Amino acid sequence: MGILHDLYAVQLSDIAISQAQYRLAHLPESATYQHAKSASANAITELAALDKRSAEAGAEITGLEIQAQEIDSTLARLNKQMKTIIAPREAEALQHEIATCTNNRSALDDRELELLEIVEQCDKESVVLGSRVESTRGALSSAEQALRVARATVNAQIAQLAEQRSAQSLVVSPSLLSTYDAKRKHRPDGAVSKMNGPTCSGCHLDLPKSEIDRLHKLPADELPECPHCGCFIAL
Repeated sequence: MGILHDLYAVQLSDIAISQAQYRLAHLPESATYQHAKSASANAITELAALDKRSAEAGAEITGLEIQAQEIDSTLARLNKQMKTIIAPREAEALQHEIATCTNNRSALDDRELELLEIVEQCDKESVVLGSRVESTRGALSSAEQALRVARATVNAQIAQLAEQRSAQSLVVSPSLLSTYDAKRKHRPDGAVSKMNGPTCSGCHLDLPKSEIDRLHKLPADELPECPHCGCFIAL
C-alpha cells in the first residue's frame, strides 16, 4: 500500500535522526575534549599545589628570620651582661643560656637552608609546570573548538533530517502517525517493515505464502501487519 511506503520513508528519517543523536552523544571529539580538560585541570592543580608549598616555605622563612633576630638580640644582651658578671655561678648560668641560644640559632639557620632549597626546587618545577599548563590549555582550546564544530555539524544534520521528516509526514494521516509512534515505542528499530521475498525485514522471520496472499488481499482500510512482530508491512 502506498501509504505504508510513505510511512516507511518517515521511519527511515526517524532512524537516521536517532542514529545522528547517538553520534552526537558519543562524539570522539567529546572524549578528546574531556581528556584535554582533565589534563589541563590536573596541571593547574599541580601548579597551585607547588605555589602553595613555595609560599608556605617562604612564610616559614620569614618567621625564622624574625626568630633569628630575636635570638641575636638576646645573645647580644647576654654577651654584654657576661662582661659585668663576677660570680662564677651567674657566669655559668649565663654561659648555659648563651649556649642554648646559639644552638637554637644554628637550628634556625639549618632549617632556613632546607626551606631555601625547597623554594629553589619549587621555582625550577614551576617553570616546567607553567609550560605544561600553557600546553594543556592550548590543547583544551583546540579540543573545545573541534568539539564545537563536530556538534554543529551533527546538529545541522539532525535539523535537516527533522525538516525532511516533517515534509514526509505531511502525506501521512495524523491517526496513522499516532499509531506508528505508539508502535515505535516498543520497536525503536522500526514499526514498518518490507518483505524480502517471504521474510519480514522487521523480525527476519518467514511468512507462509498463504499469509502473504492474505495480506495482499486486505481491504484498503485495513493495513497489513506481520503476524510475528506486529510491524506494518509495506507490500
